Amino acid sequence: MRQRRFYDNLPSFVATQDAPPLSKLIFTYILSLLVFATTLALRFWIDDYLLGTFPYVTFFPAVVVVAFVFGIPQGILIAILGGLASWYFFIPPYFTFSMSVSTAIAMTLYVFVVVTDIGLTALMMRAYRSEKAARAEMQRLAEHQKVMAQELDHRLKNIFATISAIINLSQKHAHSIPQFAAALRERLNAMARSNLLLRGLRSGEETTVCVIIAKALEPFGVMETKKLRLDGPPIPVSGQAVILLSLVLHELGTNAAKYGSLSVDSGEIHLSWTQANIIQADGTPCEMLTLCWREQGGPEPKAPEQGNSGFGSTLVRRVIAAVRGTVHITYAPTGVVAEFSIPVDVMHEHDVAAD
Repeated sequence: MRQRRFYDNLPSFVATQDAPPLSKLIFTYILSLLVFATTLALRFWIDDYLLGTFPYVTFFPAVVVVAFVFGIPQGILIAILGGLASWYFFIPPYFTFSMSVSTAIAMTLYVFVVVTDIGLTALMMRAYRSEKAARAEMQRLAEHQKVMAQELDHRLKNIFATISAIINLSQKHAHSIPQFAAALRERLNAMARSNLLLRGLRSGEETTVCVIIAKALEPFGVMETKKLRLDGPPIPVSGQAVILLSLVLHELGTNAAKYGSLSVDSGEIHLSWTQANIIQADGTPCEMLTLCWREQGGPEPKAPEQGNSGFGSTLVRRVIAAVRGTVHITYAPTGVVAEFSIPVDVMHEHDVAAD
């Protein structure tokens, strides 16, 4: 970790990620020239000990250090200056740029060595940059996997809570095991359809109320027919609210198919929804989504006896109450009218579930 931090802070490695400011770039060139001046002075100091040999001995490490620390362009500059200084000061005849066979051989060797050094340094920096990018990608994938695991945990928790509520209510209202099994199977199938819709959304994405209505009422064959009129804006919905809305709409559709307007050819349903800012009982404003399910043309509904609500209406009330909403069901002579309101902020939460 410390080694990686050291590399990441080197000007040469920083420059491979983003273009440095002009002031910092100039500063690296100044430091590179200071390194060259130091190695040139060192070469003069040890010249008496070398007896005219090894003209480049101090410039090779200078090229490597400058290229590694400050960058490839700075390393190339020091390689050029080192070659010229060696040619002029330390290759006979001294203090001239005259060319001979021995000078050409010496300069060719110098060029080969510094090109190799700079090339290997550039390859090493590219390999480190690729490794750093791969490491960042692995970290991103790990974070994505963590988010997906958390999302799966949330969804499973809410699904199991909703299934538990459905089982409890089905057991309470069923009069026989076959009736209990049929009711449970029907509700779980409704949940499965809404989960397919939810699974098609990536984390954080949204669907709309109209799409949820289409999925929930698809089994009744009323979509795009005269038996169903839809009226409302494309209000976005995400998270587990997709499942809860699907359950509510499926229950209303089931009751309409058994006892209401969908049980006869002349019946129809008008489903409308709006979004408005209303004042709650405590005086605080709240943005609410209000859906109105209105049946007409079917048999006259019979209101349930006091304290003896059916499974469907009980489930609807519990689901809406779980998301801090309100429900008003009226059994008018023309048909059932169910109006329920849900806070808009709940429509985008991922942790709501029927209690």
